[in-house]
Amino acid sequence: MSRRDNGLVSDLTALRVFAALRESPGTIAELTRATGLSRPSTTNALARLGELGWVVAGDSVPDGQNGRPAQRFRYCAEAGALVGIDIGVHRIAGLLTDLAGHRLAHEQVRVEHDSPPSRRLAAMDAMLGSLLQADSVAPGDVWSVAAGVTGPVDERGRTLLSTPLPDWHEVDLVAHLSALFDAPVQVENDVKLALHSEHEWGAARDMRDVVYVLAGVRTGAAVMVDGRVVKGHGGAAGEIGALPAVRWKTAPDNLRETPGLPAELSENGYMAWTAERARMGDETARTLMRRYAQDVATGAAALVLTMDPEAVVVGGGMVAAESLWVPEFSAALSKSVLRMPKVLVSTLGSDHVARGAIRLAMQEVAGRYFGTRLLPVRRSTGSSAVQ
Repeated sequence: MSRRDNGLVSDLTALRVFAALRESPGTIAELTRATGLSRPSTTNALARLGELGWVVAGDSVPDGQNGRPAQRFRYCAEAGALVGIDIGVHRIAGLLTDLAGHRLAHEQVRVEHDSPPSRRLAAMDAMLGSLLQADSVAPGDVWSVAAGVTGPVDERGRTLLSTPLPDWHEVDLVAHLSALFDAPVQVENDVKLALHSEHEWGAARDMRDVVYVLAGVRTGAAVMVDGRVVKGHGGAAGEIGALPAVRWKTAPDNLRETPGLPAELSENGYMAWTAERARMGDETARTLMRRYAQDVATGAAALVLTMDPEAVVVGGGMVAAESLWVPEFSAALSKSVLRMPKVLVSTLGSDHVARGAIRLAMQEVAGRYFGTRLLPVRRSTGSSAVQ
């Protein structure tokens, strides 16, 4: 076997141990059992990972037999940071994590729905500055950045087909963020990122075929087939709401018809107000909530019939009122499909898009640094344009 082949075998062995460590810290004995490798191979792999900076020794743990405490090893996730961004109509949120996706800081800023790109980008830049300062992270310590935006996103990270963000088709977000960070930048549709988040941390964990429905001020969807979120040729997979017969565009607006609705409510406040009236027994509000559920189920049924998923996961702002409409949604869905999937409700909260962006960044780092060959830990490149 050549020296090159020996190096590849060594890396593959180390990657096997590293994959187990990224799941959970462990002693040599625990990692040997988890990987099926010999103890010497596991020990050598840990030495290799330590030299490259990926693994550090943690606390010693008793062996339970009055012997010498065993050293426990862990993934050195603090070697770098990741940034996930959610650019919405009314707010921009950012999440800062270590390489394992553990939260370090979270920031958000409100923006007017009609803000032009220059104002929206300026608000994002200021938010990112605060985000990094919150955990004293230098821009050069950020290894990967991902952002979610509303509307179909093509392979260049542009939203050229449609988006509720004014004039956003003019924005090259990849270029803008690349000027702020010395790191790879990815841009994806926000609903697709929400599905990434559900698959990694939420209701769709360990599932392979999923339909995700965003239920809020706008209604959207994303689909996962065999463990992969489907983008489509131009990034528009799942945009079934563009079909008028689906009634997704009008479903949220129907909740404005509750008698007595205060005129001064914000664009998303009317949904919560109508839901509260329904909880109080207002029959008109209850009827409107049922109609909303049926409208959302129409589009969901089309996706279920097309994809035959294991589950439909419902997320978004209307999750707070799930008891008022999700049972009706499930009932309407069951009448329209051949095989009824599980209907699950997201528990991830409002940062689900930013968390999905973090997941995308984690995948990028994994592919770049530990695909088939191990690269050493990247060292800080110092500061960059984020202030």
